[in-house]
Order: sequence, then structure tokens, then C-alpha cells
Amino acid sequence: MDTILVVDDEKVIREGCRRVLSAEDFRVVTAVNGQEALELLAGNTVDLVLCDLLMPIMGAFEVLDSLKSSHPCLPLIVITGHGTVINAVECMKMGAYDFVTKPFNVDHLLLVIRRVLEKKELERRTRQLQEERERHLYDLATEQSRTRTIINCMADGVLVTNRNLDVVLHNPALMRLLNLESTPVSPASLSDYISDPALVEVIGSICGMNAGKNELISQELSRGKVHLRAVSAPVYGPSDQLIGSVTVFHEITRFKELDEMKSHFIRMVSHELRSPLSTIKQQIGVLLEGLAGEMTEKQRNILDRAHDRIGSLQELINDLLDIAKIESGQCIQEQIPMKIDILLWDMATFMNGRAESSGIELCLDIAPDLPQILADPRSMEEVFGNLVSNAINYSPDGGRVTLSVFPLEDFIEVRVSDTGIGIDAEELPKIFDKFYRVKNPRTRNVVGTGLGLSIVKGIIESHRGSIQVDSKLGIGTTFRILLPKA
Repeated sequence: MDTILVVDDEKVIREGCRRVLSAEDFRVVTAVNGQEALELLAGNTVDLVLCDLLMPIMGAFEVLDSLKSSHPCLPLIVITGHGTVINAVECMKMGAYDFVTKPFNVDHLLLVIRRVLEKKELERRTRQLQEERERHLYDLATEQSRTRTIINCMADGVLVTNRNLDVVLHNPALMRLLNLESTPVSPASLSDYISDPALVEVIGSICGMNAGKNELISQELSRGKVHLRAVSAPVYGPSDQLIGSVTVFHEITRFKELDEMKSHFIRMVSHELRSPLSTIKQQIGVLLEGLAGEMTEKQRNILDRAHDRIGSLQELINDLLDIAKIESGQCIQEQIPMKIDILLWDMATFMNGRAESSGIELCLDIAPDLPQILADPRSMEEVFGNLVSNAINYSPDGGRVTLSVFPLEDFIEVRVSDTGIGIDAEELPKIFDKFYRVKNPRTRNVVGTGLGLSIVKGIIESHRGSIQVDSKLGIGTTFRILLPKA
């Protein structure tokens, strides 16, 4: 409820205003002169003052002058007679909102009062919005300052663009990593910072809305001896509208050097081990053939186990070399058009004797008129040799291993299925990890390095393909390989 202070030396005016305004749900307080009004204002909250122009002791002019300092936002309406309208206009120049003349019309008085109160409410809301805006601007400036401080202290380079590929934010680490001596003149385009066309294209595709909503795109680039990995992602506004991109540059030079050292170490050790192991295996073979004299049965058993162990070590060395080649991007010697069905026929023929000795039926399901794929034949032999060998090994109670191949849109899909022991769902995400082997009491006698499936995945992906696995315990496992058509 709004409170109105009526200030007039005439009782009839005061009581008349009280009666009219109270009927309109206003709270009314009265004063007989300006001095009394100011005393009332000191202890009451008032929303509007109706003040007579001329009164004993203190009139509207003096009240207005006092309100400027004590209540600058309190509106005042002047009550005046017809003969003093000019003076009322002077009051309005001093800050009064409006005036009404005696004798005044009730409807006109209420109209002026409501108009004043509406204006006051609008001014209050305006001030509130202004204060909120200033507070939000302060919070935003504080957050921006905090964000810039964090970004400037980062060791990784940060580059933010808008949708037009203009750089809107970067940090000193970016200048150092990209070897930029001076900041390009703003507004600067992305190409002024990055000379690598592939990365510019990646960020452009993100800003062109070709990337998924939460997709991260990683790209490696080199600046002389410095190797960087750039991870780019789209940035969305409050209404899920694409507004730009952010790219973080991480220096991976040290990791590249360590990786090269590791690969060099594997190649060196493998080379140093391969030759003496081959010699030892050959000499044991000579002993087993009896060319160095007769042996007892016990001696033959010991040499047989040693011969098998050396064979396992040679397989491990070969697998380590394959892993090193895959990680260095050199696993594919050549890619030529080839018929995958012919390779699978040959693979099944070669592995059939081993399958039969384990009580396993090896089946082929090949669709007619298959298109060719572009692949390295030796690598494909290694892939399907590994998968078929695993299918036989992990079907200890017999069963069936099926090789099926058929076209699927722009790909050739190959499936290697078995009815073996299966793989637990918790272990499925780990089976392509290096040196990981499924833990199952029924597979204790299966010999392997734990590198086979990692090699298979590396070769398939280097051919721009993919591999997936579905498995259920006690039912079997299916590997699905997709390879692009030639």
C-alpha cells in the first residue's frame, strides 16, 4: 500500500484528500505546513507528497528545496489556486512532478497521483535493473580477468576463434609454441597465427558446423624440431548456437623423442636377440634329429621344451617389431588391390589341419562377386591368421569357427566367429590393450604374448578400417572387421 503525505493549512483540503485517497486504498498522513511535513518524513516512509504552494511557516518552495538533499527521489505534486499557476510552474522547474488547482476534480487528482506513482515505480525498476547490470558487468569483468589470468599462466597454448575464424583470444604460450615474435594486428584471421593448412581446415570445419556437438579433433603438427598436438573443439552459446572454436596446443616433442628411443630400443634388442635365438634353435634341431649322436628320451623331452620356448620367444620378438612398426606408422609395406575372399580361402585351407586336430569345424561363408580391397597382403594374412588362431585356441571343447565375408555399403565386412568360451563383458574393453590376456581357468594352456589383438587393431586402423567384438560367456565370440572397398 502506497503512503501519501498531504500538506495543506486548510483542514477541509486535508480531510477531503484523506477521505478520497483512503477509498482508493492509499495510506494517508497529513501535515498543516511544510515544517511539520519534513518532521513526519524523518520518521515515516512516504511514496508521494501533495503540498500546498503557499502556507504559513513553510510552503512548497521551501519543502522542495529541502527534499533535494534529504529525499531526492520523493515525488511532489503542488496544490495551488488558479491565481498562482505561474508559481506552480516555477515549482515544477525546481523538481515538482505536476500541479493540481483548487478546487480540484477528484478524477483528475487520482489520475495525476497514479501517473506519478507509476513513474516512480518505473524509475525504481530502472535503477534496480541498472544496479543488476552493473553487478553483472562487474562479475563478468572479474570472471574474464580470472579466466585470462588462468589462460596466460598455462603452459599449453590456447587459441579461441569466432565463427568467422577471427582469433579473439590467445595466450603467451601459444606465441612461444608457434614461434610468433609479435602479435598480429587485431582483428587477425586464423591463418595469421597458423601456417599449417591441415589444422586451419580442421578448425574451419568445426566453425562450419561439420563437427559433432561434443567432438574433439586432434591434429599433430611440427615446427622444426618442435612437435605439437592441437586439440580443437566447437564452442556453443546459451541457445546451443555455434559461436566459434577453442584449440589447445600441447608440446609433445619430449614424448616423440621417448617414443623414438623406445622404438629404437625394441628394434635393437629384437635384432640382437633374433640371431642368437635362431642359432640356438637350429642347433637344438640338429640335436633332435640325432645328427650329434643318440639321446635318451629324457634328454629329447628337455630339448623339445627348449625348442618350443625359443619358438615362443621368436614370436614375441616378431610381435614387438610389429608393434614398433605400427606405432611408427610403417606397418604397411604396400597397398595393392586384392581379393579378400581368395586370402580367406587360403587361410582356411592352411588352418584346417590344426582345426581338425582340435576337433573344430572350420567353415567359410563368402558372398559372391565381392569387390576388391586396397591392402597389404602380408598384413592381412597376419590379421586373419591371428583371429582364426585365437578362435581355435579359445574353443578348447571343439565347436565351430566360421569365416564370413560380404559387402556392406562402402565396405567389406569380415566376421570371424567361434562357439568357444567367450569373453566376460568387463574384459571386452581391454582385449586390444598390449600384453593383456583374458583371465580364464580354461585358457591357462593357451600360449601367447598378449600382443596379437593389439597388432590386429593397429593394422586394421592403418588400412582406414575398424574392428569390433561381440562376445558372451559360454556362447562364443565374433570379431567384425570393416575394410573400405578399393
